Amino acid sequence: MKLKVLLILMLAAVTFTSYAQDGGIRGKVVSRNGRVALSNVQVKIENLGLTVMTDKDGNFVIENLPKGDYTLSFATPEFEPLNLMVRVDNQNVKDLRQVIIVPTGPAGGVLDDAIFAEFDNDSSSSDTQALPSSLSSSKDLFNNIASYRFSEMRFNVRGYDSQYSDIYLNGIRFNDALTGYGPWSLWSGLNDATRNQENYTGLEASDFGIGGIGGMTNVNARASQMRKGLRVSLSNGNQMYRFRAMVSYGSGQLDNGWSYAFSVGTRQGGNGYVDGVYYNSYSYFASAEKLFGDNHRLGLTLMASPSERGAQQASTDEAYRLFGNNYYNPNVGYQAGKLRNSRVRNTHEPIVMLNYTWDMSENTRLNAATALRFGKNGYSALTWNGGSDPRGDYYRYMPLSDQTQIVPGITTDQTIYFYLQDAIMAAGVWDGMLDFDDFFHKNQYIDTDPVLSKLMGNRYRSNYMIEERHTDQLDYNLAVNVQHNMRHNMRIVGGANLRVNRTNYYSEVKDLLGGDYWYDIDKFAERDMASTEAYQNDLDYYWATGHARVARVGDKYGYYYRAHLLESNAWANYTWGIGGFSLGVAGSVGYSQMYREGMWRKGLFPNNSKGDSKKLDYLTYEGKLSLGYKFSGAHSLEANVAYLQQAPKFNTAFVSPRTRNTTTPGLKAEKVFGADLTYNLNLPYIKARLSGYYTTITDQSKVISFYDDTRSSFTNFAMSGIDKEHYGVELGLSVPVWQGLSVVGAVSWGEYTYTSNPNFVQTTDNVDRIVLKDKVNWDGFHVESSPQLALNIGLDYRGPRNWFAGVNFNYYDNLYLSMNPLYRTATATEYYTNQIIAEVSKPEPDVETLAQAIASVKKIRNQEKFGGYYTLSANVGKNWYIHRNYMLGFSLEVKNILNDQDIRTGGYEQMRMSKVRGNSNGDYIYGRFPSKYFYLFGTTYYLNVYFRF
Repeated sequence: MKLKVLLILMLAAVTFTSYAQDGGIRGKVVSRNGRVALSNVQVKIENLGLTVMTDKDGNFVIENLPKGDYTLSFATPEFEPLNLMVRVDNQNVKDLRQVIIVPTGPAGGVLDDAIFAEFDNDSSSSDTQALPSSLSSSKDLFNNIASYRFSEMRFNVRGYDSQYSDIYLNGIRFNDALTGYGPWSLWSGLNDATRNQENYTGLEASDFGIGGIGGMTNVNARASQMRKGLRVSLSNGNQMYRFRAMVSYGSGQLDNGWSYAFSVGTRQGGNGYVDGVYYNSYSYFASAEKLFGDNHRLGLTLMASPSERGAQQASTDEAYRLFGNNYYNPNVGYQAGKLRNSRVRNTHEPIVMLNYTWDMSENTRLNAATALRFGKNGYSALTWNGGSDPRGDYYRYMPLSDQTQIVPGITTDQTIYFYLQDAIMAAGVWDGMLDFDDFFHKNQYIDTDPVLSKLMGNRYRSNYMIEERHTDQLDYNLAVNVQHNMRHNMRIVGGANLRVNRTNYYSEVKDLLGGDYWYDIDKFAERDMASTEAYQNDLDYYWATGHARVARVGDKYGYYYRAHLLESNAWANYTWGIGGFSLGVAGSVGYSQMYREGMWRKGLFPNNSKGDSKKLDYLTYEGKLSLGYKFSGAHSLEANVAYLQQAPKFNTAFVSPRTRNTTTPGLKAEKVFGADLTYNLNLPYIKARLSGYYTTITDQSKVISFYDDTRSSFTNFAMSGIDKEHYGVELGLSVPVWQGLSVVGAVSWGEYTYTSNPNFVQTTDNVDRIVLKDKVNWDGFHVESSPQLALNIGLDYRGPRNWFAGVNFNYYDNLYLSMNPLYRTATATEYYTNQIIAEVSKPEPDVETLAQAIASVKKIRNQEKFGGYYTLSANVGKNWYIHRNYMLGFSLEVKNILNDQDIRTGGYEQMRMSKVRGNSNGDYIYGRFPSKYFYLFGTTYYLNVYFRF
């Protein structure tokens, strides 16, 4: 009887299950070339957000789908995306048999990440260009062009800094913890290992996080995600380096459940334009993964890109003119007849990751990942103990430097004549190069100070040396998320993240340039302070020994402190679709804490430099709403809105972290609001994406440290309450024309402006007090660097026998120079403002004097705009398939074919003002110094030859 009841219950369960079962879709994805099965192809049902990956044999299956019409998208690196409309019936699994996708053309072979990694570690420095916000070869029509074709101008999508584009590695967000900038340099040169990427544009949420306003990219760098086979490539170019070699191998998933992969590479040589810019870089990647049973997967990954690369620095047009072209580099000079660069970045920051996936059921998956980043990150620079700046473009060496001292109506003709004679003499002797031989000669110096004489005897004290400024991070991350597919087209993904970061900031002696030691004291404090204790960089050391530290090669000197950061958050993303309508709701809440730990006691600030600063705590949160409607397979609309509050970054939270614990006055959490609307068109004869967007960013902070000539002191300029507004439109399109020939294009138009007059305080490193407090008149000025108008039109050709080629025309306009906030303060225009007030208060104002004063105010506040640039580029390539198992190919791209070397890609106003006595009352007139610029290289090429099997 019991057996009979059990059998009846089992039969009922099976019957109930069969009635409850919905339909599904299965198929096999293969390449058009050779019909080779493709593993790790992403198969996604667009309106549900449901994603599966093909197995090692190219097979996929999606089950439990209600009756209806679905759009399947197929995406994988090196292949063109494919969308298919599929109709599903109840209780039947639709078999698509073979799904054929087409290999892409030149982008996969030519795209090089070095140009993006070049500046991402030092983007806060004034001598670097703006960092591009995207490096993904996205399947989105517009972003694919914007992230690559516009990269020559350091284009930022929607004008956002790279900190607003979230970059994930195997499910962990890897944006720099201290600045927020993109982490591309951590795996630069590992193109094969990091080629597999998931991209989300604009305000979209994802399966691994909610993201900000600038989109998200998840780099899938695991053994199971790397294309099966061996790939060898050799490259030659003249833009960033001369030579690159790379060898990569992926095993695919073996029968025993293991998969493994490795990649090694090197980049060597200089470019063809800027002296001292070179690469001496290596990269390595290793990953192993094991499938346990059918439900558990565990993977271990190690990667790094140890690099040494020489840096370029911007300069003035006067220096470029004297040098003979627009590629002068003030960082370089000659030592014993050989060219040497004083600004060299030296990094080696390995990443170790552990990934775990558990398929808890056919509808539920758990992902867990943990990672540790460690190593060194150094940036060298020339420093000196006394005298003026030895770099060739220092303003006192420039022939036209005296022009900053000329005031119309005040400077006499005789003085102007003497200035002219000085200019002629300066032009005759200027060569712009650092004189390393002279540094060696001047370092043959025995200091006769009694303390040093007793301590060091006849050893040489260096007055010039190369220091290396370190930002060495120990960065730990943990990320966990659960994905669950529910009935009725509902899906929810939720997770939690933890980040703990400790970063050592210090400078060390790299090269004493012929001397024996460096005496570690604060040269500005020594000049201005009578107390010996005041100019000690490490007061505790002085108290213990009776003298300042004697630093030799490899020793720390100058400053030493730590940044501590703790971040945690929990998030969830819910999606639902019915018919053509889709809904997404996402939210997160988190906590952020940071503080400074001073390792040395600064003599100027003995009570506010060593030990822990005040802990800065912030509540962070984010909310997103997404709505979509698909009218048909050809027409759809998407709308997104987001609001978030995020903690300020460490590099803006302290007035002068090198010297003390004082936090930035007015520091607040940053608030961001964003909305966008997108129309997608997908027809056989045209594909297009049109988007409009609007964004506000409020309560930003910024700290700029520089030598202020008007105060003869090293100062810190801390701003708070910076507000911005970004709005614009984006268009991307592709139109097949004839037998493999397509017209492609993209347009980005935006208006990015400051909408507030931020508060600022100025402090000096010699006294612990505010020396100036006011507002910066930025309201209405433009956000700097990125072109606010960019246009691309091109022809892409995919021919028979695997030929591909293309030609692209780009146009850029509305670029704005990065501003010196001092020029927009009341202090800078005080002389002319007083003139205006005096004239207006008179019964009969002098109209000419009034007009000149107003014009002078506008001149000093004016923000330089440039643009109207156009470039032409072309590419060609071919793949040969040998016995269907081997592929040999090449790709060649030539940029700036017109060889226009006068295109400015960015720049900044110098952080100094001239100061001239204007009248007998002692009033000063402040003026501007010449701005500094970067220029686009002339014609460049990149040739890549590769073999794969």
